[in-house]
Amino acid sequence: MMIRNTKFKPGVSGNPGAKWKPGQSGNPTGKSKQRAHFEDAFNEALITEGSPGEAAKLLWEAARSKEAWAIQEVCRRFSPVTKSLHMTHEVEDDRFDLSRLTVEEIQQFEAYIERATAQPDSVERGEGPAQPV
Repeated sequence: MMIRNTKFKPGVSGNPGAKWKPGQSGNPTGKSKQRAHFEDAFNEALITEGSPGEAAKLLWEAARSKEAWAIQEVCRRFSPVTKSLHMTHEVEDDRFDLSRLTVEEIQQFEAYIERATAQPDSVERGEGPAQPV
């Protein structure tokens, strides 16, 4: 019985019949001219055929029909992406608990950290981040 060596080897295809050489792109010729022409013509047709109002109406109709993708798109457009800060302190010390801070205090803390990590030359020229008030 012959034992196959199946261990991963960097730069070596796991498929011995692979037609690509190591480091070669899977699409060496790039996008075809016909595909590029089709995409340009399709995008132009999308822009000129309808109006933003029509597109919005279609989106709302799909969302009201409980289409998940449409609901997600409506929510994405109305709700800005929120940034969150998650900090952990690895030393057992009850005196230092960031969860006791308010959102405003955390924003001030972030501003101090940003200011402290700014390039010294840009801070001296007044180009650094705004100081919290």
